[in-house]
Amino acid sequence: MQERGFGKCHPVLTATIFPVPQRDYILRLIEQAAQVIARITLQREMGQPGLAVQSVIDGIEKLFGLTVSEVGSLDTEALYGQLTEGEQPENARDKCIIFAALNHQAGLAYEERDLPALAQPAFHLALVFTLLARVGFPGTEGPEFTPKVDDLLYRLDGFELPERTRELLETYRKAPASQQT
Repeated sequence: MQERGFGKCHPVLTATIFPVPQRDYILRLIEQAAQVIARITLQREMGQPGLAVQSVIDGIEKLFGLTVSEVGSLDTEALYGQLTEGEQPENARDKCIIFAALNHQAGLAYEERDLPALAQPAFHLALVFTLLARVGFPGTEGPEFTPKVDDLLYRLDGFELPERTRELLETYRKAPASQQT
C-alpha cells in the first residue's frame, strides 16, 4: 500500500501546482524587461536620449545575450531564429514583444535626438517583431509594454517598408480584430 501524505504528490498535481522552470524564466524576463523599459522611459523623459539608447543596448545584451554588432549583422529572419529557437510558443511571443519594445524605445530616443536615419530602422524592427508576435502567436495578450502597431506605422510614415514587412502587416490586418491590439 502506497503511503499518501505531504511528502508525496501525484505527478500530474505536482506539474500543475508547482511552476515550471521555463515559465519562471519567461516571467523573470518580462519583469526584467519592464524594469529596463521603465528606466529607458525615465531617461528619455529626463532629456537623456543618449543614455536611453545605451540602456536599450545594455538591455538587449542582458536580456538576450546579443551584442549590438550581432543584432546589426543579422537580418530579421536570423534574429527571429535567435530569439525563438527551442522556445514554447508563448515564450517565443513574449521574447519577440520584449525585443520589439526595446527597439521601440530606441526609436523614440533617436527621434528625440532628431536622428531619423537611426529612428526608422529601430521602429521598423519594433514593427516586424510586434507583427511576428501577433501573427505567429495569435489569440493571446502580450505584456503591457507591447508596442502598438498603429503607433509604429505612424512613426514610420514615409519609410518604405520591405515586402516581407508589408506581407506581415497584411496578414495582421486580415486577423480578427481581437488579435489586433
